[in-house]
Amino acid sequence: MSALPGLWVELLDDDVVERALPTLAKHVGRVHLALGVERVGDPSFARLSRKATDLGLAVWLWPLFPFEQGYWLGEHNAALLPALMRDVLSWRRRREGVACQGVSFDLEPAHDYARELRRRPVHRLFELLVRHVEPERFEVARVHLGRAIDVLHVAGVEAHAVTFPLVLDCPAGCTVLEDALDIPLSDLDWDEASFMVYQTAFAELVGTWLGPSLVFAYAKSAVERFGARAGLDLGVVGAPAVGLGERFRYPAPAALHQDLAAAQAAGIPPERLRVYGLAGVLQEGGTARWLSPLPRQRRPEPSRAVVGMRHLVHGLATALTLGSK
Repeated sequence: MSALPGLWVELLDDDVVERALPTLAKHVGRVHLALGVERVGDPSFARLSRKATDLGLAVWLWPLFPFEQGYWLGEHNAALLPALMRDVLSWRRRREGVACQGVSFDLEPAHDYARELRRRPVHRLFELLVRHVEPERFEVARVHLGRAIDVLHVAGVEAHAVTFPLVLDCPAGCTVLEDALDIPLSDLDWDEASFMVYQTAFAELVGTWLGPSLVFAYAKSAVERFGARAGLDLGVVGAPAVGLGERFRYPAPAALHQDLAAAQAAGIPPERLRVYGLAGVLQEGGTARWLSPLPRQRRPEPSRAVVGMRHLVHGLATALTLGSK
C-alpha cells in the first residue's frame, strides 16, 4: 500500500472521477468509490475501477443502499450484506469485472434515524438512543456482518470498517454506544477500523471548531484499541456531503494539514488516513492544493474542550448501560 492518504469519492459522475484519476494518482494512494448497490455488475463502474488500478491507485468499494434501506450500513440492513458481498465477488471474478483491494463498510445509523439524531437537542438524545439499545437484535446484526467479512476474506479481499469515533469513548468491551447507534464494530475481523473525526460534524454538535487536538485524541484512542489496524478519516472539504449541513468546512488546506499532522503524531500512518471527499477537493482547487505536500507529524496542544466533550460521551455511555437494564 502506498504511503499516501486516500480520498472518499461520492456524489460525482463516473466521467468526472475518471478525468481526475491521473492527478489523483500523484497525490493519493487509495480511493474509496461510492457504489450504489443497484450498480453492482455495472460495466461502466467496473471500467472506472480498472482505470484507477492501472494508474496505481488501490481501489476500495464503498457500498451504499437506497435511502429507504438506510443508505449507510448497520443493524438495519446487515442481513443483506453476506449476499451482497457474494455478488461483488462474482462480479470481481469476471474478465471485465470490478477491480478492488477491499470493501469499506460505512457503519452509521440508518438515514432516517441519523436525521432524527441530528434534529434532537443534546439534552434529548438519551431518550432516543436508549430505545435503540436492543442487544439481541444487535448481536444478530453482528453475526451477519461477520459472515460478510468471512465471504471477503475467503477471496483475499480486505474488509474496512469506518464509523463514529464516539464509540472509542466506551471502555474496551463495552458496546452500548454501538448498540444505541446500530453500528456493530467490536469483535469482528476487520483488516482496518477507522473513525470519522470530521471537524464539520463535531463543530455542528458543539458549535465551535475543535481543531487538531480533537484529531490527535481520537487517533491516539484508535491506535490504543486497534493497533496497526487503526485508521482515521478527516473532513469535510468543500460543500458536498450527505447528512451534514453546509457550515464548518475546512477553511483552507492549512487546517487540514494540521489535522493530518496530528493524526500521524498519534500513530496513524499516511496510508491509513483518508479525506472526505473528492467532490469538495475538486470544488476547492484540486488535490495538489489540499494534499501536497503531505505534512510531517506534529503533536498539538491538549484541549480542555475536547477532554470535557469526551467525558460527556463516556457519561452518556454509562447512562445508556444503566438505562437499558
